[in-house]
Amino acid sequence: MASSATRIIAAGSAALMDGFRLAGIEVMSNATPGQLETLLKSLVTAKEKALVLVEAELLNNPGTWLHRVQSEGGRVVVMQVPSLARAGDYHPEVDRLVGLAGQSEAG
Repeated sequence: MASSATRIIAAGSAALMDGFRLAGIEVMSNATPGQLETLLKSLVTAKEKALVLVEAELLNNPGTWLHRVQSEGGRVVVMQVPSLARAGDYHPEVDRLVGLAGQSEAG
């Protein structure tokens, strides 16, 4: 039976993961797209609830399990976070989807 607790997991470069680790979040340092896929498969098949924070570069070539999690919604939620080097240039995919990409805060 799946646990009722929601896991919070961050995956990405070691430098970015240091901050998440300090906050007490479970981390996957220097994660690869294959490791992300393995994690997502395990979360889905075990019917675990999880918030998975993923460094943007890991989402460039989404695999089968990432597509499944993003299209189904539900127990596993994946959120994109910027790399440390590109934080100032970061625009989440949702901005493009709702037509906000390129707009300034001053509007």
